[in-house]
Amino acid sequence: MVSKQNMIAVVMILLGVGLTQIKPAQPFTIGLGVGTIAIASFWIILLIIKELKKK
Repeated sequence: MVSKQNMIAVVMILLGVGLTQIKPAQPFTIGLGVGTIAIASFWIILLIIKELKKK
């Protein structure tokens, strides 16, 4: 079963990808998109590590 945390993180990554693709490209939206992707990816990595420590 998929947890809600994982679904939220994936939606955040997709939002970040969308922000980097907005035309005309502005440095603020690109930076916001990359930052969103980085934070969501870090969140997923922390969840994976937490799950691995349980086993």
